[in-house]
Amino acid sequence: MEEVLEESPKQAKQPVNPHLLGFIAWLVAIVLCAAIVVFAFWQQTIARSMQKYQPVAHHEPVELKEEVIAALPPFEAKAVNAGFFRKPKTDTELNTEFRTEPIEYTVANGDSVWGIAESHGVSVESILYANYDILQDKSDNLKPNQVLTIPPTDGILHKWTSRDTIESVASKYGAKVEDILLFIGNNLDLSNPEIKPGTIVMVPGGNRALTEVTYAAVLVDGDGSRKSGFSGPGSCGNIGQGYIGTGYFIWPSAVRFISGNNYGPGHRAIDIGAGLGSQIFAADSGVVVYAGWLDGGYGNFVVIDHGNGFQTLYEHLNSINVSCGASVSQGAVIGTGGTTGNSTGPHLHFEIRRNGASVNPWEYLP
Repeated sequence: MEEVLEESPKQAKQPVNPHLLGFIAWLVAIVLCAAIVVFAFWQQTIARSMQKYQPVAHHEPVELKEEVIAALPPFEAKAVNAGFFRKPKTDTELNTEFRTEPIEYTVANGDSVWGIAESHGVSVESILYANYDILQDKSDNLKPNQVLTIPPTDGILHKWTSRDTIESVASKYGAKVEDILLFIGNNLDLSNPEIKPGTIVMVPGGNRALTEVTYAAVLVDGDGSRKSGFSGPGSCGNIGQGYIGTGYFIWPSAVRFISGNNYGPGHRAIDIGAGLGSQIFAADSGVVVYAGWLDGGYGNFVVIDHGNGFQTLYEHLNSINVSCGASVSQGAVIGTGGTTGNSTGPHLHFEIRRNGASVNPWEYLP
């Protein structure tokens, strides 16, 4: 018996779910809407960006007729912010501070060595070095109408001799050979730096010891008696016992600022800005050992011995209110401010000496 095989029927197709079709349609619609919104926003952004780079139209200048200009209202400049107004500079100023050669300066009223040095950009020592024949290394020897030599830079002006070499001059003043060779004002040929005798050569950075004026404000005899160390019409004889100082000092003037020279090279004192006729006070109690005129630039001069190793000195007074041997209390009026002696204007030259040596008043004044 013949076996008959039957084919299995094909599986019927499943119908598409209508809910799935609806979901897909909505999803496509949402994506399309979002794309349209993004494109519109992006197009506006690009348009705004392109506007920033649009070329500015160039307009030819219009020439106004004279009658039109005359009819315009007058121009009035107004400062937008007066506190920050800046004036335009149409040119460039050259640096006038750099100099290669010495210059001359005539001393005027109110000048001081320290002020002259600062205004010319050099050190006090450089001024003293270059003017020893006038100042003798002492700032107080300055007087109006003196003609000073101002070096071009810090250092020493050296007059060349036939025995000099660049090495010996550099060694003498503690300077460097290359600084002498390379200083423009010396105008030296580096391949053959010959210098004729009598030539003034700038030694940048050179220095020497300043001549210190030494003196004793008070002399003590073998018997212990004391007397002034200054010779002059105001010098006192032997001084007896009197007030003893406290060792603490007050300002000798109502003002407390420097008007000229400070304590330093060539000036072992401070110049206090005491006006003409202003009161000058004893910085501490003691005995007057000099009261009167003193040559050498001091003018009207007072010295007080405080009996404890200290002395105070007061120069250039207009008037003196104390006499030799008088005991004075701290703060007593001993005179008035002036400009006598070597002085370019009213001030008080105030000095403190301890055991015969000058000390810095700034270390003792309150």
